[in-house]
Amino acid sequence: MVDEKTYNSGPSTYEDWLDLGLTIIPCLKGVSDVKAWSSPDFKITKEEWKQKYPNHEIALRLDDHVDFDVDNPLVKRFIKNYLKSSPNIFGRDSNPESHYVWKGKLTFKQFILPAELNDYCKIFPHGSTLCEIRTDAKHYTIVPGSMHSKAPEIVRWEKYSALTEYPGNLNNDLRKIALSTALCILYAAQGSRDAYCTAIAGALTKQTEWNEEEINEFIYNIAVAANDDEKDKRKSKGTTIKKSGRKFGLPKLAEIIGCSTKAISEIFNWVGTQQAVSEEIAQECIGDVIEYGHDRYTIKVTGKLEGVVINKEIIIDGPTLMNQKLFYDAVMSQASVWIPKMKVSDFETIMMNKFENRTKSKLYVDEANKDLVFKKYFKHYIKQENAYNQKINLLEYKRPFFNMTNKSLEFNLDAFEDFLAEKRIKIARVDLVMQVQRILKAEKNKGKVKIKENEYRSCVSWKINNYEIDLDDLIIDGEYKEIVTKERIDFEA
Repeated sequence: MVDEKTYNSGPSTYEDWLDLGLTIIPCLKGVSDVKAWSSPDFKITKEEWKQKYPNHEIALRLDDHVDFDVDNPLVKRFIKNYLKSSPNIFGRDSNPESHYVWKGKLTFKQFILPAELNDYCKIFPHGSTLCEIRTDAKHYTIVPGSMHSKAPEIVRWEKYSALTEYPGNLNNDLRKIALSTALCILYAAQGSRDAYCTAIAGALTKQTEWNEEEINEFIYNIAVAANDDEKDKRKSKGTTIKKSGRKFGLPKLAEIIGCSTKAISEIFNWVGTQQAVSEEIAQECIGDVIEYGHDRYTIKVTGKLEGVVINKEIIIDGPTLMNQKLFYDAVMSQASVWIPKMKVSDFETIMMNKFENRTKSKLYVDEANKDLVFKKYFKHYIKQENAYNQKINLLEYKRPFFNMTNKSLEFNLDAFEDFLAEKRIKIARVDLVMQVQRILKAEKNKGKVKIKENEYRSCVSWKINNYEIDLDDLIIDGEYKEIVTKERIDFEA
């Protein structure tokens, strides 16, 4: 490779570019006139160019260079804010200072506003296209020494000082310029500007690692470029966002601009990870968890219908709250709201935090508690069968027995299970035993009942001490005697 040299006006002929050891491509109206130009083996000599392509445009293949191509004039308002160095600039009369070139490698990226924001860009020559990071061997750019591909104008250097590397994080700085331009174009009308800037600060705080000073500067620069007459009030948005009670973010921006949250998220993806943006949208679309009843929770979800923000409330149970797929299905089926996906681990963390900070609804339904429902089943059972004050009825007919002396109630578990089955209430035997113990506080009781003089028979029952019975459910008849023995609980009883 020939050593780089400094030109007074920069390289401007095919000889100059080839002397720098760079790969150039002959083009007509911006289109390569040779095949396999992106092949690693592609080369062209001075003699070949002279013989075949004397009147062609010169395109520099960007193997090890970055060309920042400016299409929207507002981009230039932010270049001075964020570029730490710009030693190589070229353009043309109708679009000066439109290309910035450095040595290095980045990822190719076009910064184009989403289609639903096209109305904001009708006045610009390149429409919704703002700028482009053009780089790598699959791309080229028409350079000085050429007639522009789309207009009868010469592409010329406006500043040149050798093709050097950028003294900083070029990718981050160029992306800040692109996002600033987009937010300047979309800048809110008077009356909504404070909320607009607050929402920008909220989004950047949540999805980037920018510090307060960085966010403050970013928002202030946009306000200045947008000719906000209260720009000085926007200077500390990054500092105050944490103290603000209005935790605005991407959904609020979308509401102010009048577009979908998805469209705004595409723009903010320019400076943050897509995952971070999706998580922020998801979190802001999912409200707080409110406990409505036993294993029932209400959550407000936010979405859009025909461009209008809507808030709907869904009711879910615990398992749905814990399972991302079930939760998203419930949101769609009950509220018809789209929530961006997030990592399963992030979903679990977010929902766990919401659950741990849940509040109880003012309309909390105690009657929906499963324990109370089970007690209600048992009361219905006693009301239907009645309780007797003679234990012989428990022995002979499996009917409940109420001891009027110590206020205890005994019942036959099989008879209670039959009652539940008759009412089509399905409870597994092991669960029934556990609920009888845990909810009714009943204990297994084995004793004997006197049938006649000197004759006793065994009687197995479940006993609830200090049972409050409705007198209408009690049948009093005669007396009884019993002998009680204690025995280990049998869950298969």
